[in-house]
Amino acid sequence: MAKTASLTSGLVAKKGQAMPAVTHQAEAPARAAAKTAAPDYYKALTVKLDRERYEALKTLGVKLDKRSQEIFVEALDLYLQQTAQSA
Repeated sequence: MAKTASLTSGLVAKKGQAMPAVTHQAEAPARAAAKTAAPDYYKALTVKLDRERYEALKTLGVKLDKRSQEIFVEALDLYLQQTAQSA
């Protein structure tokens, strides 16, 4: 039987000093680009959707391998661009 590792105080992080485990997985290019293009400033916004729109957004996210946030921001940018041109 293999010997189990002992838990010592050196393995336990102090409150507020915990660090995530490091993994070396390559990110998908689209998500890596989205993270680097993100501004330093942002505001949170809650959007309430009916079930049909919510499910359509989630399904599209799976098909495009994008988060709902990314899809929503792209759609908002297009809407604002079209609105500004027609104003």
